[in-house]
Amino acid sequence: MSVHLTAFSLMALACGGCSTMSPSATAVSWVRCEAEIARTNGKVCGPSRQYGTPEVEASGRRYVRLEQPGDFVEFTVPAPANAMVLRFCIPDAPQGGGLESTLGLSINGEPQPRLKLTSRFAWHYGDYPWTNDPTAGNTHHYFDEVQAVFPKVGKGDVIRLQKDATDAAEYILIDLVEFELVPQPLPQPPDSLSLAEFDSLRECIAAAKERGKVVWIPEGTHFVDGPRIEVGGVHLQGAGMWHSRLTGPGAMFEGTGEPVEFSDLGIFGIIEHRDNESPDNAFNGNLGDGSVFSNLWIEHVKCGFWTTHGTKNMVLLNSRIRNVMADGLNFCDGTSFSTVENCHLRGTGDDALASWSPSGEWSSKQPCIGNRFVGNLIENPWLANGIAVYGGGGHVIAGNEIRETVISGAGIHISSGFEAVPFSQPIRVENNRIRGAGGECYIGEPVGGLWIYAKDSDIEVPVTVSGLVIEDSLHAGVSVHGPNAVKQLELRDVSIRNSSRYGVHFAPGSSGRVRMSNITVQDASARDIQNDGTVEVKRREQ
Repeated sequence: MSVHLTAFSLMALACGGCSTMSPSATAVSWVRCEAEIARTNGKVCGPSRQYGTPEVEASGRRYVRLEQPGDFVEFTVPAPANAMVLRFCIPDAPQGGGLESTLGLSINGEPQPRLKLTSRFAWHYGDYPWTNDPTAGNTHHYFDEVQAVFPKVGKGDVIRLQKDATDAAEYILIDLVEFELVPQPLPQPPDSLSLAEFDSLRECIAAAKERGKVVWIPEGTHFVDGPRIEVGGVHLQGAGMWHSRLTGPGAMFEGTGEPVEFSDLGIFGIIEHRDNESPDNAFNGNLGDGSVFSNLWIEHVKCGFWTTHGTKNMVLLNSRIRNVMADGLNFCDGTSFSTVENCHLRGTGDDALASWSPSGEWSSKQPCIGNRFVGNLIENPWLANGIAVYGGGGHVIAGNEIRETVISGAGIHISSGFEAVPFSQPIRVENNRIRGAGGECYIGEPVGGLWIYAKDSDIEVPVTVSGLVIEDSLHAGVSVHGPNAVKQLELRDVSIRNSSRYGVHFAPGSSGRVRMSNITVQDASARDIQNDGTVEVKRREQ
C-alpha cells in the first residue's frame, strides 16, 4: 500500500496579532492571530489561571468578548490565505445541549457568508466524566472551532469578525484565528473505487478490499449512518483534509487486526459527551502491524485513536486532532513500536498523547514497548496531560511543544499509575518545550510542568530528561511524587523559568535517586530546589 504525504510547512512570518509556532514546535501550514492583540472594540479578558473560567482554557489565557451589536475583532492577514480556523465560545442552552448562532465575516469591508457557530460540542458540567446538564455546576470546556473557506486574500488584506443584531448568541468569545492557504483538491488516484459509486461507505470498503483497490472519498461532506465500521487490509484516501469529510454516527472505525491506511481526509464526529463504556473513537481496537495514518483532521469524537493489543509499527503523521472528549491518541494495551510525528492536538478532554500499559482484568496485560512521540504541538488540553506514558518501556518523547494545560495535568507525565504494568525499559525525554503547565491536580497536591509519579510501583528503569525548556509552570517546573521510588532519574540541561512555586520539587513521600546537571532556574517564586521527600539528589554543575 502507498500513501500520499503532504508535510506541513513552517511559515516564517509574524505580524501585529499574528505569529507562527515557535521553531521547536511541529511544522504547520497556518499562521496564528491572537484576538487579544488584534484590532478590536470588544473587551479583552484575561489573563487568568482560575479553573472554571474561559480565560484558563484560552490560548495565552486571554480572549476578546463581543457582546454588543457592532463589536468586532479585525485581523490584518499576514500571508496569502483562502481559509481560516476560528476558535470561539458562545453560550450553552439554559438546559444544556448547545445553541446555534452566526457571526459576521468580511474581507476588506466586503461581506462574506456568515459563519455558523454551535456550542453543542462544548460546555460540560459536574464531576468526571462530566455531564451536559448545567444544574450539575462545575462549568468548564468552553471553546470549540469552526472552519471557513473564502476567496483568496493576500498579505495586508483585512478580515473582520463582527457581532451584529442578527446573531443569536448573547456574546461571542474570540480566542484566535489561524489563516491557511489550502491547496487544490487531490485527484482521484488510479486503481480506486469512489464512494460516489456505492450506496454506503461499508459497501465501498468491502468491494475495494475484495478487489485490491483504494477507497476514494471524493470532495464534499459524506454522512455515514449506522454503527462503527470494521476495517482491515484497505486504504481510504480523500481529496485532502479540508476537502473530503466524513461525519455521522458511522464515521468511526474498528480495527480487525489487519493493517490499514487512511490519508487526506477529515473525520468530524457528532459526539458531544463522554461515555467511558462506549468506543466512540475515530479509530479503535487492533490496527494490526504497519498501519499508516497521514494528513487527517479529527474532531468531535471521544478519542482520535485508542489502539489495543496487536497494534504495532503504526504511524500517525501530519495530522490534526482537536476538540475531542477524551484522549487525542492512546497507544494502549500492548501497542508497541508506534509513532506520532508532526501532529497538532488542541482542546483534548484527557491526555493529548499517551501510551498506557494497563494490568486490569479487561486488558491483555502486555506492556507497550518502544512508542515514540516526536515533533508534535499540543495546546490547551482541558483535562490531564500533554504527553503521558504509563508503564511499559523504551518510549521516546522528543522535540515536542506543550502549551497551557488546564487542570490535573503536566506538560509531560511519566507515571506508574492507573495500575500500569511496571516500567521495564528506559524512558527518554529529549529536547522538549513546556509552557504554562502543571498546577492543581486530582492527586490532592499540585504538580509540575514535568511530572514524575511513582504511584502503583517503583519506577526502577532509567528515566533520562535532557534539553528541556519549561516556562510559566503553575507550580514547579519539575515535580517528583511517591509513594513509591523513582530510582534512576537524570535531569540534564534543563532550563526552568518563571515557575509559580519551585524550580524542582520533590514532593512529600517521594523517594529514590536523581542526578542533576546543568539545571538553570530563573524567577521561581519560592525556591529553586525543594526536597520535601527523601530523594537522594546528586548535582553536577557544568
